[in-house]
Amino acid sequence: MRNFTTVSSLLKKPILGLAAIALLAGSCKTNNDADNPPSSAISVVHAAPGTSELTFVINGSKANHARLTYGTALAYGVIQSGSYEFSVTKKDSTRQFAKSTNALKNGTYYSLFVVDVPSKESTLLTEDDLSDPKTDQAKIRFINLSPDAGSLDLNISGTDTLFVKKADFKKTSAFSTAAPGTEKTFEIRENGKTEVLARIEKVKIEKGKIYTILAKGLRAKTDSTKLSLQVINNK
Repeated sequence: MRNFTTVSSLLKKPILGLAAIALLAGSCKTNNDADNPPSSAISVVHAAPGTSELTFVINGSKANHARLTYGTALAYGVIQSGSYEFSVTKKDSTRQFAKSTNALKNGTYYSLFVVDVPSKESTLLTEDDLSDPKTDQAKIRFINLSPDAGSLDLNISGTDTLFVKKADFKKTSAFSTAAPGTEKTFEIRENGKTEVLARIEKVKIEKGKIYTILAKGLRAKTDSTKLSLQVINNK
């Protein structure tokens, strides 16, 4: 038997604005058990172009009620710390794939990205540093989740230097300080080249907030799975 975990006092309030996730973890507890067992939090992002709607699976059990389609994310959900097998299934299927076993540390936020093209899907687990940005600043990281885009550079409007250099596939940068602004433009180029491969404009970056910029999709495509940028508000 399984039950919902409680929010550990070590974890801050989950982020808003993303689809809800319900995470099952641990065996049933009695009233004599500790009120606040060691807890982590995890978010799930579908960034696998060409792969249909997914179900997130923890230790063989379905873990999400909200839909998980390409380009969508499930908000951080609390889960007891420990070792888990994560996988996904396609909607209305029981075949699990993109399996991975991961140890979640107490008091730590994670994001699990489902990536790559059909028949090659895998996952990428990141630790998310959601400590507060410096005063009047924001924090941003960049993740290259495009299987065919090559090594990427990320530029932010209003800056003279590249924000991230030479990010290979499944490469995650650290969260770095960034100035807030109401109409930021983010652009990616192949490392060392000038052609803009994708951009996203008029992005509002607020002080005190934390963001992830994703490169997802395929450079070889022109449909809804084409190479593009996506902004996730982690906090």
